[in-house]
Amino acid sequence: MIKVNLSGRQKKTATKAAAVSKPSAGPSNAMPVLHLMVVVGAAVAGYFWYSGLTSQSADLSTRIASLQEDQKNLDVVVKQLQVYETRKVEMEKRIQVIEDLKKNQLSPVVVLDALGEAIDRTRYVWLSTLSQSNATISMAGTGTSVDTLSDFVANLKSTGYFRNINLARFDDAKGNYTFSLTCEFSPPSLRVAEKGAN
Repeated sequence: MIKVNLSGRQKKTATKAAAVSKPSAGPSNAMPVLHLMVVVGAAVAGYFWYSGLTSQSADLSTRIASLQEDQKNLDVVVKQLQVYETRKVEMEKRIQVIEDLKKNQLSPVVVLDALGEAIDRTRYVWLSTLSQSNATISMAGTGTSVDTLSDFVANLKSTGYFRNINLARFDDAKGNYTFSLTCEFSPPSLRVAEKGAN
């Protein structure tokens, strides 16, 4: 049996139901495009990030190579400086040795002048030998009496140049007294310098 609807109500309901059940085409077509854009954007961002890192890596490699070259140059300079420092220390030692030798060097003229002054003050003393080893003076001679030898030792001390006087041998031969004497010759200026250094 065929029903005919003349009012058209049912038709509207059917069209409404068909309209509701029919899926919309707009959102389903936009999703793949959106996903594609996200993937392309991520790829572009990744590419720029990677090329930035590559550029930084290349810059750092260049700087490292430059710093290594500078370090090699500085190592050469440091080695040269060590050689110069070693030479400087050796030269300072040599200069110190020379200065010490000059300081401890005794002029024979000064020794003989001081000794001559002591002998001139003492009567009846004669020297037969005189030797010098660095600052040590050794002498031997003859005196007419014990008092004369005592005066000679006192006169040596009074010059200010002789110290640590030691009368090593004292013999009586034919009325005269032979003696052997050792002492240190030390000019007053040298003693003042030694005290200042201490």
